[in-house]
Amino acid sequence: MKILKTTLFCAAILSAQFTTHAQETVNLEGYVYEVNNRGYIKNVKVTILKKNSDDVVGETKTNKDGIFNIDLPRGKEFRIIVEKKLFIKKEESVSTFGKKAGDKVFSKIIMERKPGYIFDVTIAEPKRNGESVVNAIDSARIEVYNNTSSKEELVLLNWPHPTFKFTFEPGNHYTIMIRHGGYFNKRIEAYVNVEGCILCFDGLGTVEPGVVDIMSHGLKMGTFLANIELEPLKLNQTYKLNNIYYDYDKWAIRPDAQIELDNLVSILKDNPAVIVELGSHTDSRGRDFYNLELSEKRAKAAVDYIVSTSVINQENIVSKGYGETQFVNACKNGVVCSEQKHQENRRTELKVLGISEIDPLEDKSLKQIIEEEKVIEEIMETDPLDVKPVEEQEILLDTNHK
Repeated sequence: MKILKTTLFCAAILSAQFTTHAQETVNLEGYVYEVNNRGYIKNVKVTILKKNSDDVVGETKTNKDGIFNIDLPRGKEFRIIVEKKLFIKKEESVSTFGKKAGDKVFSKIIMERKPGYIFDVTIAEPKRNGESVVNAIDSARIEVYNNTSSKEELVLLNWPHPTFKFTFEPGNHYTIMIRHGGYFNKRIEAYVNVEGCILCFDGLGTVEPGVVDIMSHGLKMGTFLANIELEPLKLNQTYKLNNIYYDYDKWAIRPDAQIELDNLVSILKDNPAVIVELGSHTDSRGRDFYNLELSEKRAKAAVDYIVSTSVINQENIVSKGYGETQFVNACKNGVVCSEQKHQENRRTELKVLGISEIDPLEDKSLKQIIEEEKVIEEIMETDPLDVKPVEEQEILLDTNHK
């Protein structure tokens, strides 16, 4: 019986304390939304401070509908501070003077985004000829690294959706890498208000449907919609390399071809498990043997350039000259064709020969990859590769070949 009385006594004390608390507090209900009615904002940190000090009265967060609730003492004035990454910190005042216990007070707080650009992405396969719908790709590994602050900004492993969003902040250089089994790894460099570049990308490729609202707020805010295309990785698949041209009867790598080969180096660096062939093709004009020999020299020169100017594993890339043995149209020997048609046959292609069982990047984060690359760059700067120019000769056989 004594235990029962004690329990009842304690319960009465707790009930009295709760009743007293309820009698002395007012409920603050607040709404946080983005300027210009662009929607309520969830997960906003809400801190309540005394009006004339930094003493914290309470803390909470907004729910998925941008609403927060917190009980405050009656008859006082407070400061409400709301903050969330990518938004400008905001402060408002609220008073519980003149309110009765259990009353409500309301606060509507408008937040404004910091300058920056929302990168709204859909990951998909490239469009093929005549296709109107692309195959979206989910379950990818998506990473964003801030090179300016040397910080991981986003890591999504086996992301179940083909879309994701990320906000670029001004003054930063970001690297985005997307990886998925059965596809080439994709790396993109984004420069945001860096050296006069408002929003520039390197390695993005085709952008659809393009820039939306990029001109808002004096070029300081906007949304960038893009399809990031992942190329399927298939054995014996060939990929045409554009803009690899050679001077008449020569095989030395020209400056304009170096740009395209440097892009290829980036692709191979991000896909070290892929074994490829670089093949050179000619048109039908000229003698068959001559064309075969010239194409072999051109392909070898391209591979030598890649190996001598990068850390690409030499065993992962081979050269092959096809001469005029593989046409992409009907312009064979004896067929009259336009220069444009002949140009279609004069091409350089990348062919996937194999895929190593061990992928050196499989267990590495983008942060680790970039850090290792920086170390290699420092080593190469102090001990540069001995790059020897490719010896160049003229083949004095046919004079009508290009």
